[in-house]
Amino acid sequence: MNQEKSVFIVEDNALNRITLETILEDHSYNIIGSYANAEEAWEVLKNTNVDVVLIDINLAGDKDGIWLGGKIRKHNNMAFVYLTAYGDNETILKVKKTNPSGYLMKPYNEPTLLTTIDIAISNFSNYKEISASIYIKDSSIRIKLNIDDIHYIKSDGNYLHIFLEHKTHLVRARLFDFLNQLPDDTFVQVHQRYAINKSKVNLIGNGFVVISKKEIPISKRYKTVVERALSM
Repeated sequence: MNQEKSVFIVEDNALNRITLETILEDHSYNIIGSYANAEEAWEVLKNTNVDVVLIDINLAGDKDGIWLGGKIRKHNNMAFVYLTAYGDNETILKVKKTNPSGYLMKPYNEPTLLTTIDIAISNFSNYKEISASIYIKDSSIRIKLNIDDIHYIKSDGNYLHIFLEHKTHLVRARLFDFLNQLPDDTFVQVHQRYAINKSKVNLIGNGFVVISKKEIPISKRYKTVVERALSM
């Protein structure tokens, strides 16, 4: 049973969209949204979490499904599967850049659709579980750290202070290199010496953010990036 699995559909062909909804509901999937336009779908998806998004590549409107896939992967990381009649090299190259969880050519049959969805959800869940932690070396001790537990990071030359809610780790690393190991949809550099976990921000001020009662400066160099990341 898939009563706890949620699906979001983006398909501009009304008949195909209704068929998808019927198949998925018959197999106990929960349809969270169903749209024909990529931009309208993104306005909902950017504030919504679902198990998988099914995206037709050729959509009504100015933006296609690949544009939407790129938005999802960059800003609201979740599983998504392209459903398309296009299999040319140019399309495949564009698709690969968005790192989809699946790619299903039309016309497809019901068993293939359901299997593709199931594999996409399962593989992405495994990926999230693996990527949700990172190993750091504090002094001589190797520690497994949950990424979501990190509130913010402060650089001190060749060393980093990694601040959690009730603890701080000191590791030998440069901020740029360490950030490359973290998901860029969660962490953002706000200053030459600081990077923050966006989900931990308590207050956004003029030139600073507050996390756990700590005021962290936002430098002019990173102001635009931070504003975009925090939708200020």
